[in-house]
Amino acid sequence: FMVEAPWLLRVMQSVNFDDYESLQYFQRVLLETGVIDQLRKAGIQEGDTVSIYDVQFDFVE
Repeated sequence: FMVEAPWLLRVMQSVNFDDYESLQYFQRVLLETGVIDQLRKAGIQEGDTVSIYDVQFDFVE
């Protein structure tokens, strides 16, 4: 699943993915803005790969 949005790119540029708190902030943004809900509506399943620009991660509930 690929996710792209100009506002999301700006958020990602401020996130340090090696820092736990920064990563949690990013996860909250995805939840609070409805990105996760849209992925669920698109049929994402546990373990599916999500690509947001140059970042990839496995979807987990």
